[in-house]
Amino acid sequence: MVELGLKEREGLAELATDDILVRQALAGKCGRVWVPATGAASYCVIKIYHYMYILGVTPKKDRAVSLWGTIARHGEGSYIIPTSESWIDWLVENIDCRYRNFSRYLLQFKGIKNRELLVELNGALEEGLTIDKVKPEEYEALLNDMWSEDFSACFDNSEDFKKDALGYMVYKDNKAVSGCMGRVYSDDFMELVFATNPEYRRRNLALTAASNVSFNLEDNKINPYVDVRNQHSVELASRVGFEFIKEYQVFQIYNSDDEI
Repeated sequence: MVELGLKEREGLAELATDDILVRQALAGKCGRVWVPATGAASYCVIKIYHYMYILGVTPKKDRAVSLWGTIARHGEGSYIIPTSESWIDWLVENIDCRYRNFSRYLLQFKGIKNRELLVELNGALEEGLTIDKVKPEEYEALLNDMWSEDFSACFDNSEDFKKDALGYMVYKDNKAVSGCMGRVYSDDFMELVFATNPEYRRRNLALTAASNVSFNLEDNKINPYVDVRNQHSVELASRVGFEFIKEYQVFQIYNSDDEI
């Protein structure tokens, strides 16, 4: 397949979907795009950080082999997102390595309905705990602790973390014990993760952190779509101003011998 530069994607507009990252990539703003050949294309692959979209008309025979080769080379560990039922079927038929299939969830921030309640939630934080914006230097600490590694997994390295991390953490003796944070891709889209140290669960700490993310978005008049990993995150987000949009299917491939 042929990779297109940022200024070579004008002819792919008809392949665009409702996905924010797809539209940004096809508009030449970000990401990598592959097509079967130069000129008009009936399908393409888009990769933006660890999101990989496949869209258009599913190919067959040699073109299917070429497409799978591109996905396998560039998509290991990424969220591979089939944009239709036919693409789901295509992936199941063509994946020839270890993979897993699961759901992710899309929501959009619609504004806080009861600000006083969230202010009260922050005021009820128990003695000895504090809440603050995530610190740029926390990447390694979060990555190396099992309960918090998903926070750092959104980022390729510490520099990306310093640049794109947005969120709030609850601290005990200057060490994070819970939080709601994620990676900002633009004012329109971010990935959001909720997590709490098992010793501090059932205290509304992740919800309290999430309320501060909502305050930040509302105060800055930003209404992004957010991607979360499970239904518990959907429930927490819905309590602080986010509205459920859809559930969608994701594949992850593993070419190595690492455990899934």
